[in-house]
Amino acid sequence: MASSSREDGKILPTYWQILDAARELFAKNGFRDTTIRMISKKAKVNGASVNYYFRSKSALYEAIFHEAFEKMGKPTTGLVSTVVDQKTWEAAVDAWVTFMLTLFLKEDPEISLVRQLVARERSMPTQYCNDLFGEFFNPVVDTFRKLVRMAMPDASEEELQCVFVSYLGQCTCFMHRDPPWDKVVVCQSIPRSRWIQMMRKQILANITSRLSFKRNTQF
Repeated sequence: MASSSREDGKILPTYWQILDAARELFAKNGFRDTTIRMISKKAKVNGASVNYYFRSKSALYEAIFHEAFEKMGKPTTGLVSTVVDQKTWEAAVDAWVTFMLTLFLKEDPEISLVRQLVARERSMPTQYCNDLFGEFFNPVVDTFRKLVRMAMPDASEEELQCVFVSYLGQCTCFMHRDPPWDKVVVCQSIPRSRWIQMMRKQILANITSRLSFKRNTQF
């Protein structure tokens, strides 16, 4: 984030105009097919303003993920430190699963765009994927891996990976749900909020029926 985006400690409105426009265009067209001209037109600013606030299209793309991580993902990275026993372990797992289902299923315009961006990076990674994964995606995913390790402290890395991926997949299967796939993974006959709660209970039951807190491994 460029220092010129701030004035008296507040982020200027133009910054958000550009960020919101770029988020929508990147989600719809992808990084490669979105141009600064397209972004400036949608944000109703000139191209120089985009460079002024973000320096480049790449920096703007990264800023979108940074904003999403700070707002949605970062809180999950502190869950490990809250675990001291079975009750707090289950609460941490619950919070993580709820976050993932909310990210991939909640009917919210901003969350939907972030979901599309994450799905694009997973299916059609850009040249920035490794950096984005290391800085934004991995901290969230690694939190869940650590929670699983607390229930499997003596398991081999291969055993841990097998269990970790199986439960992770139950949440991330909702990442790709554009028509017609939405009819396969999303129940159409009930409100989305109810579907999220039903899936949350199902996934938690799957996890807690097999795993339980053993010890808080030092990470």
